[in-house]
Amino acid sequence: MKVLLVFALTLVIVSLVSTALVLRGQAENFGIINGHNASAGQFPYQVQLINNFGVSCGGSLIGHEWVLTVASCAKFAKNFTVHLGSIRRSAPLVTRFASEKDIISHPHFHRMFMHNDIALVRIPYVKYNKNLHPVKLPKIQSHYRTYAGSEAIFTGWGPTTNTSTTEPEILRYAKVKVMKIVECRAKHHNIIGFEQICASAASGALPWGGDGGGPLVELPGFSQIGITSFLIKKQGIAGFTRVTSYLGWIKEHTGLPL
Repeated sequence: MKVLLVFALTLVIVSLVSTALVLRGQAENFGIINGHNASAGQFPYQVQLINNFGVSCGGSLIGHEWVLTVASCAKFAKNFTVHLGSIRRSAPLVTRFASEKDIISHPHFHRMFMHNDIALVRIPYVKYNKNLHPVKLPKIQSHYRTYAGSEAIFTGWGPTTNTSTTEPEILRYAKVKVMKIVECRAKHHNIIGFEQICASAASGALPWGGDGGGPLVELPGFSQIGITSFLIKKQGIAGFTRVTSYLGWIKEHTGLPL
């Protein structure tokens, strides 16, 4: 009975990587609903990754040679075409190519519960400008805030309605409010890990296919606190990988001064 309960609960957790998602047998296609078009230079850290299967996902530039994304996008990729520096999906300012050796997925990624959904992609050096520079990451500390109650923004090129299969040309964004993790866990029988963040939006804004891997940045400081990972569909709650849980892992692999 317990096994059946856990399985049933997993049905509502949906990966946000592909634009042709399957919710355990139910086809769904929609992205940042009730979001807004970004303006040029507003989110200069936003990255689009297209893998060898043609699947598109998001990412954030965290250094001259490093992109942060999700393992659900990177785990089985053989390579990535990486677009940077533009809010226009079809007109990147800079394009880079990453091969399989440049892709580092977390070794303990759990696809069913989306735990440890984090990956790094190394790209050839990019020069910063007003439309292309890295997102801020939190500093490594002994203790971190939970961010509960904070406002944050997520971004992506996922389709914009629950009937559309077409990705928008212009990058979209929406605001959400970070929930208390104990509240999120209580609703979902502890499937949600403490290395994850739950958020909801009164406006009904939600990420979906193609938005996975994109950054969640806290307001007003624009420091990245999450990586778009999954959706708890029934409650309309977005799930993110908690960046502060992996700062040591990021530093180990990138050498960035965190």
